[in-house]
This record gives sequence, structure tokens and C-alpha cells, in this order.
Amino acid sequence: MRPEGIPRILLDLSWTARWSGPPVGILRVERELARYAFARPGTVGVFFDPASRRYLALPDATTQKFLAGDAVLDTLGIRDPGRAGKRKSEAIPAPLRPAARWLLQTRHMALQALERRRLDAATPAAAEAIDRLQRRLMSAKYRRFMVKPDGSRRDFLPLDRLAAKPVAFRPDDVLVCAGAGWSHTDIDAIVAQKRATPFRLVILCYDIIPILFPQFYKPHDVAGFTRYFDKALPAADLVVTNSHRVEADVQAHCRDKGLPLAATAVVPLGADVPASGTSAGTSAGALPQNLEAQKFALFVSTIEPRKGHRLLYETWLRLLADGVPQKTGFKLVFVGRAGWMVDDLVKALDTDPRIAGSLIRLEGLSDAAVRALYAGCAFCCYPSRYEGYGLPLVEAFHFGKAVVASTGGSLPEVAGPFSPCLDPDDADAWYRTLREWIENPAARAPYEARIRENFRHPSWDEAAADFFARLAPLLHETAAGPAPVA
Repeated sequence: MRPEGIPRILLDLSWTARWSGPPVGILRVERELARYAFARPGTVGVFFDPASRRYLALPDATTQKFLAGDAVLDTLGIRDPGRAGKRKSEAIPAPLRPAARWLLQTRHMALQALERRRLDAATPAAAEAIDRLQRRLMSAKYRRFMVKPDGSRRDFLPLDRLAAKPVAFRPDDVLVCAGAGWSHTDIDAIVAQKRATPFRLVILCYDIIPILFPQFYKPHDVAGFTRYFDKALPAADLVVTNSHRVEADVQAHCRDKGLPLAATAVVPLGADVPASGTSAGTSAGALPQNLEAQKFALFVSTIEPRKGHRLLYETWLRLLADGVPQKTGFKLVFVGRAGWMVDDLVKALDTDPRIAGSLIRLEGLSDAAVRALYAGCAFCCYPSRYEGYGLPLVEAFHFGKAVVASTGGSLPEVAGPFSPCLDPDDADAWYRTLREWIENPAARAPYEARIRENFRHPSWDEAAADFFARLAPLLHETAAGPAPVA
């Protein structure tokens, strides 16, 4: 923690605390910023507690456990502030809820009770004995949270075991929110606290896609997201975006709604160069048995309505009907978990006999497994309707792979001269380009040469350094007094 009188950076880790498994998407950014910040003295990890509607300061040891994936918060009884409506359990009178949880969630309550005993065990042997009992009770759901991929245990911490204390905000504090604030924080409470103690607020806005394209989301999610940003953007002293397109979107939205907007800045996301021996044409590890190097196209993304999986699925059916993949043994690989409003598509991907063994869906892969797929693929695809950035493009470029990308949002800005960008509504253009790149690898060779010769992108350390450098004026301004809350 910074010495008294020196401005503090309070880094919101509300999502990191809830997450187990490999970091993806926004969570990866939150953790990479945290990794950089906590390697230097003075940053404090904080968690928004929905019950007290206050931020709690996490002990350094607990913060490091969350960042390392050695602990995850047990969210039983913790309501996401951005969640619409009420949980059924909230209809139960508060004094009766503990008993009701034992009745309705017996396994969870038993695991939690045992976890408290394990954490307090006097000896390693006692802790191991309790762990063995817990493992007998774990279903696959709880094993995912409580056991790491290598089989070792992860702490499953109830909120009262965080040893966290309410944050006493100071006028020279800078609160940095780089996660999913619309889900995990209460923006009304944050704005009220900022009025009471006018600290500085920095928001990292990845995009405002639910506002621009509400048809791709559930109505209550759109409403919650919109409400959050309509209050957060005017309250922020600095809004950081990852692309000029998103910055323009935010400025236009505030202008259209008459919302005040303070300073904005653009900081591109980082991406680390693959380790030695994992560049283009080599393997970062073993490919799945049903894949052959340079004989498949790769699409890395959560399956969501706007991401374009349906476009690729339908294009692949056309290619199969014309015998294109069959001639070369070429395949298409989707990597990513299933999101929302895609049940019918996921069912088709998993059961359509026309694509069996040819279009492959994978999820829950380790970073090493994803690197192996990047290194082994012939090229990548990214047909998203709209992106605030498009980090998979950068990751593909690091492996020397060209990408058939779309013109959606910031993708042309990120792709630059290194890949073609197609209209996501032009199915014929996607068919023609994929067919050409499969049948004639020379068609993609100019892009691959350009990537090898000229591609350069900030590492995560460089991106994080740039991000925190943008906070310097706020840290200096605190000496002159806090900014008013809009």
C-alpha cells in the first residue's frame, strides 16, 4: 500500500475474484493490468461487496491468490448487483435463509462448511483429510471451481474469509474499473461514494455493443448495460478505450444523450509474442488427433449471436456441398465456449451429420492447447458483426497467420494491411475467399509475408505501462483538489 499522502491506485478485481479457469476476454485484460500493477508497490486490490454496497480492500496475499488462480470466491448468497430482478431465494425471509440453503443446496453448504474447516486446519495432514472428504462430495460443477487442472486444490473462499476491510476513500485515490462493472458493481453506490469523497474514477470501456446492437443480447442485459454506462461515463474522470472506433462510439453516445464526458484516451490491448519455437509453421504442442497441421482454419471466440459462427457454419456447408474441403482434407475449427442465445446453433454444430468430423468445436482448452492450434492452422477467421478490438487477430498475427476478418467495428483498424476485411453480410464474398485460401495457399501468401516482415504489436507489459501512464495526470491533479462528479 502507498505511504500516507501519496495517491493510491485501487484496482477493481470483482470479476477476477469470481473466476476459475483460464482467463478469457475482458478477464484476461483485467488480470494482465493487475499483474503489471501489483509487480510495483502501491496498488491495492479491491472487491465490490453487493451486500454492503461498498468496496472492500483485499489483503495482498488474497489478491495474489486470485490472480494466480489459487483461489476463487464462493458466491453462494452473493447477488451480482447488475442482475435484473430478484433471485428466488430472496423471497425467503433473511433469518430463514441459512436453513433454506441447507435444505435446497445441501451439497454446496456441506462443501462450504468443510472448506472452512480445511482452511483452519491445524496441520497439513488434517487439511488433506478434509480435502479427500470434499472430493467425494464434489460434482463436476464444484470440481471446476475447487480443483485446478493439475489436480491440486484451489481455495473456495466464502466472502467473510477474504479478511477484507471497507475502503476508506481519500480524495487522492484513483479507482480503476477494468472488468465487467455493469454486472459486478453497483454504479449508483459508486457515484454516491464519489460525491461523498470525490476520488478519481477511471473506466476501461471495451465497447458499447449492447447499446449499438441490442438485438444480439437479452433485453434485461441491454437495459442493465445501458444504465451502467449512462451513469459511469459521466462520472468518470478518464474513459480509456482500446480503439479509436470505440472512442468515437462513446463520444457519439454521450453526445446523442446529452451526457457529459471528461477525458478519453485510446490504449490498444496487449498480446505476448509466442515463446521460442512456436512461430508460424511450427507447433506449440500436440494437435488433437483429428487435425493435421496446415490443414484447418481456426476461429477462436465465444459463440455469441454477433460473432459470426452461423455465417461460417453456413459457408462451410456450401463448401462441403461443392466438395472443396474433401479434396484437400481441410477442416474448420471453432474454439470457445457457448454463450447466450445460441442453443440452436450449438446443437447444430454438435449434431449436424453433414459437418461431422469436418467442422470441429472445442472448448475449455488450456493456453498451451490454443497456442498449438494457432501454430498448426493454415489461417484464421474472424467474421464478427462488430468488435471493440479483436484480440484474436493480433494473436493470429503473432503466429504468422493471416485472417479472413470482417469490417465490423474496430477489426479493420486492428487488421491494418495484414489481412483482408469482408462485409459480414456478404456470404458470397466469404465463400469465395475461404474457397480460394483453401485451394490456393498462394492467395494468402502476400499477407503472411507482410505479417512476417512488418507486424509489431505492444506486449501486455507495454500495453499495461501505457494504460497506467494515462493515469499519471489524475495522480498529479489530486494535489490541486478533486474533480466534481457529474
